[in-house]
Amino acid sequence: MTILKQTLLASAVVLTAAGAQAQELNIWGLQAFNQQADALIGQMAEEFGEEKGIDVNYVIVPANVLTQRLASAFEGQSSPDAFMQLGQNTQYYAAAGMTQPMDDVLESMRAHEGGIYESMVPQAIYDGEAHSVPIEIDLVPMFARKDLIEEAGMEMPTTWQELREVSKAIVEKNPQYTGLGLPLSNANDAESDLRILIWSFGGAMFADDNTTVTWNSPETIAAYQYIKDMFDEGTIPRSVLTWDDGGNNTAYQTGRAAFIMNPPSVYSWMVENDPELLEDTAIISIPAGVEGQESGSTMLGSFSWMISSQSEQADLAKEWIEFFFEPEHYQELIEVTGGRWFPIFPGMAKSMPLFTDNPAFADFDDLARNGLTIGYEGAPTPLASEVYTSKIISNSVQRMLVDGQSPEEAVQWATDQIEALAAK
Repeated sequence: MTILKQTLLASAVVLTAAGAQAQELNIWGLQAFNQQADALIGQMAEEFGEEKGIDVNYVIVPANVLTQRLASAFEGQSSPDAFMQLGQNTQYYAAAGMTQPMDDVLESMRAHEGGIYESMVPQAIYDGEAHSVPIEIDLVPMFARKDLIEEAGMEMPTTWQELREVSKAIVEKNPQYTGLGLPLSNANDAESDLRILIWSFGGAMFADDNTTVTWNSPETIAAYQYIKDMFDEGTIPRSVLTWDDGGNNTAYQTGRAAFIMNPPSVYSWMVENDPELLEDTAIISIPAGVEGQESGSTMLGSFSWMISSQSEQADLAKEWIEFFFEPEHYQELIEVTGGRWFPIFPGMAKSMPLFTDNPAFADFDDLARNGLTIGYEGAPTPLASEVYTSKIISNSVQRMLVDGQSPEEAVQWATDQIEALAAK
């Protein structure tokens, strides 16, 4: 071999190695409200980078600014290759052309022993293709202070009407307490919790044809009136108008709220930080709002992975997501969250002592299979996702509580906004 050929080959090897080293994968993660989980995902990303010989940049973004930051990044042609978002927003991003299909990743997940909870798949499907994959399942029970209820001489409520009476008794005895810690700000939790309450009263946003708007109904108006009555009497405090996504967590964890609706992050926090508060806590079903119902309705949500339509690293991003779901990685993450994240794999939920040995989680498998999604009574659609992202429901409730609109006017305003989006 000539010296020239040797030199050219050596140069090619150097250039190839430099090109491989220069390869980057940019990932944005949604803050998990669990520092150990956030750190573990960052560690997983680092391990993936070492395995692939690439630079992986993992950035954690708080939920209350993620949507805005993603919008700016897409507008500036600088979106991350892979990003987490709320799964209920999938339709919005897919319809806007901001995501790439990832059916192969979904099928890879389905191939795990026991498959996945198929209840979470409809929110991921746009135009017949999967545009996200659910990371976990957000299950929302109610947390209730047993000690405060007993001190007030009341029974554990099973209906929203009973909860109001119990809350009044608790606040009357302890004016410094919040009765119902219901976020009524523009936080994502407000959009979710309001749907749960309104659904429990029999309200629904759409008919089962996915397009007919059914928000303006006597059932929905009754739910708005219920919120207004509790707000006016102080059993829902005025401070909820400014809460972020951690506001209800903080209120309960600091012993200031009698009732909240929340995924089990509050439970895992109490296990680690306040076993005394845990002893005084009951995890109960969502109360019924309609006479004769056994319980109310809960909403299924999730953190989900999406791949940017701007990414030139889609294959590498898919490899990252499959690495993330490998059982030895994923199960450790579920363990760390302590119940806040319910596994997307039923087989794992049935084998992990965290769930099988804990009576507080006894109903979670049933909730994961039968909870409602954002398009109720219809399926998740781009329209339902856009309504959720636009914060129409929480804004309508604020118009009632802050601007003085009647429940009927606030419900009609929300209906007009939903129909205007539908008309687009």
